[in-house]
Amino acid sequence: DEVRQARFLLKEAAAELERRLVPYRADVPMGVMVETPAAALAVDTFVKDVSFLSIGTNDLVQYTLAVDRGNASLATRFTPLHPAVLRLIARTLDVGQSAGLSVSVCGEMASQPLMAYALLGLGVRELSVSAIGLSVVKRIVRGVSTVHAEQVARQALEAESARVAADILTKGLASE
Repeated sequence: DEVRQARFLLKEAAAELERRLVPYRADVPMGVMVETPAAALAVDTFVKDVSFLSIGTNDLVQYTLAVDRGNASLATRFTPLHPAVLRLIARTLDVGQSAGLSVSVCGEMASQPLMAYALLGLGVRELSVSAIGLSVVKRIVRGVSTVHAEQVARQALEAESARVAADILTKGLASE
């Protein structure tokens, strides 16, 4: 329903631009930012109406774990490798890729080496990485076996906590 509303708004904007004789591109692909647990769980309802999906990990972690990432006293609870977060990412990837859509990740997870390794293992092939983390993440992307990373990520999905998932991923990355 939200996607249809967005398409309606885009059509209205296009009509306004045409009335003003302002040139525009009519073929811009429309996608969905998956930033909440609800969006990740309902992603199958979006895929027929969009051209791509992008997972916003900062908000997804915050809303999944009910932890304000801006609150310094809660910083230790903002754990992107929590199995609940990893499972929502995996679901989004599975549904999106099954529908033939590109699924990318933006947010701090993509810029952190261990988390980038986890994302690769989950099947992410498009990462939006900060300039600071680019060289390290590039080395990881180029230097790891995706088959091995996938095996390790499957184990991390079954972990009982973020700490256990991080240990599994750390050992997997070290053995590359």
